This record gives sequence, C-alpha cells and structure tokens, in this order.
Amino acid sequence: MKQSLHQQLTKQLHEKEEIVRLVRRATITLVPSVGLGALLVVLDFFLIAWWFQHQAWGITGFIAALVIAIIIGTRGWYIWSLNLLAITNQRIIDMNQHGLFKRTVAEATYDKIQDVRYSIQGVWQTMFKFGSIVIQTAGSSTTLELNGIHEPFEVQQQIMAIQGQVAAAAKTDLSAAELLGLVERLKTKLGAETFRRLVDDPTASSDDHGPDA
Repeated sequence: MKQSLHQQLTKQLHEKEEIVRLVRRATITLVPSVGLGALLVVLDFFLIAWWFQHQAWGITGFIAALVIAIIIGTRGWYIWSLNLLAITNQRIIDMNQHGLFKRTVAEATYDKIQDVRYSIQGVWQTMFKFGSIVIQTAGSSTTLELNGIHEPFEVQQQIMAIQGQVAAAAKTDLSAAELLGLVERLKTKLGAETFRRLVDDPTASSDDHGPDA
C-alpha cells in the first residue's frame, strides 16, 4: 500500500520536484478503529465456548463477529494510510481519504501559501504531542488540513523553512533576469561590435571604439 501510494505521488511530480517528507496521522489515532476491532476479536474468542454451545447459529455468530472486527480494524488502517500531506520542494499536496471509495486531492505552491498554523487541543493531544496542521492559501478558498499528526509544530516549521528557501530562490532568479535584460539593453545601445570589444577588453573605453553619443 505505502509503496503504491509513493509511486503514485512520484508520477505526479513536476520537473526537478522532489518529495521532502510524507506526513501521516500519528499511529495513536488508529486506537479508536483498530483498537475496537482488536477488542471485538478478544471478546469473540472469550465467548467462543458460549458460541459453540449453540451449534450452527452460534458458529455463524462467532464467524460474523470475527469478520466484522477485522473489517473495522482494516478499514481504519486503510483510511489512515491514505490520509497524508506530501511536502515537496515545490508545493504541498493534501490527500484525504473519505471512507473506502472517496478521495480528494488538493495542492498549493509555496508562493500561494499565506498562512501555516497548527493546533494542539485537549489533554489527550497534549500528552501524546499530536494535533492539526492547517495551510491557508492566498486569494483562494482552498485550505489544506490534516488532523492528528505527530509534532505539528515541527511540520509547520519545515513548511515555512522551505517556503522561505523557495522565495529566496525566486528573488535570485528575478535578479539574474534583470541583469540579463540590462546587458541586452547595453549591447543595443553600444552596438554589437563595440559591446564585443568591451567584453574582450574590459579596460577599453566605449568612447575609443563606439560611435559618438
């Protein structure tokens, strides 16, 4: 399951895009579903003598209870494994599995992210250090959210750090583009031949080789 999901994400990556981190819900959030399934299995076997006293319908009840317990636990694990935030060096991808047959996928590039916040509420979350992360995009109603993740503060800081790196890189690229434009304007003003001579001999003066202003 995890391998196929990773392959699916890899196929969606853009050029030069790399997965930095996959953030899933804390394993402790599996307790309600997987724990309930396990409890039902224990109770089912605890009552196995009582079940088998009732012959055919008792055996049927034992098997039915066992199947239901397995379904509850498996369903909880399946949904848990498919709910995640994929943090890449270019964007955030939010994958939400709703039940067994519904999935929504949303994404936001770092230049569109306006706010990243986390919350830890209640004694249970405080004790086990898990909570929610919410990513709000600018100029859009899109909100990326994942609940029940371990150390949400750490995730928030990592997203903000990558966002800062992307912004710095974009600023550098813009400066390079501006410099290239300046060179092109200088070349046009001086003429191709004069510009070439200046490049070949930086000590030369444009007045010595170029046309009169």
